[in-house]
Amino acid sequence: MRLCRRLLALAILALAGCASRPLTPAETAFTATVQGPALDSAAVTVSKGALIAGFPGSRKPRPYSTCRERIWPPETTKKVRWTVAGFALRDRLYVSQRKWRDDFLAGYPGTLPLTDAMFLAHELTHVWQWQHKDRTGYSAFRAASEHGESDDPYRFEITPGKAFLAYGYEQQAALVEEFVCCRALDPAGGRTERLHALLKPEFPGLARRSTAEDVRLPRPETDIRGICAS
Repeated sequence: MRLCRRLLALAILALAGCASRPLTPAETAFTATVQGPALDSAAVTVSKGALIAGFPGSRKPRPYSTCRERIWPPETTKKVRWTVAGFALRDRLYVSQRKWRDDFLAGYPGTLPLTDAMFLAHELTHVWQWQHKDRTGYSAFRAASEHGESDDPYRFEITPGKAFLAYGYEQQAALVEEFVCCRALDPAGGRTERLHALLKPEFPGLARRSTAEDVRLPRPETDIRGICAS
């Protein structure tokens, strides 16, 4: 619960004056292929939150099996330390100075900056959860509480027959993030297809394939063959 309280304190601090902007045209176009009309993208504000980057956490290493893990080197330490890159509060995204971009989808649709696109898709899923809170049951406190219940609330397993809303709030956002990765790098993969089938009922506008010709990876040497095959 200590981390939960810190995250809520972080949210309150972030309400201080921050440089803000709406979604850019490129970000809006990308979002239309993910959350689609299920998200009121015109209501979204993106704020540069200078106060949020100093909140650290740690978790166990994740299995080297998902697209979001395999675009990075394997995690080999006993504990993986992280700091907050951003979070959503209602219709507003707060982004750390380190993670801030004037446009997370600069160059889109010709170019897809993959990790930035994954980050945006993840955080906008939280906005979607709030916009549809009558169905999702979402609240900032409930979402923050997941961090007190698990050292890695983002970790998930795709379970046959399990509906999207049956996953935790961070798991839901991570599933959307994973689909963005798989769609871009392995559109024909079995995992990509399962993710699409899982997400589509909640996001009717979800595009099955990415149209970007140039996908920018964090490591150009990443072997993407079969990255979402299973």
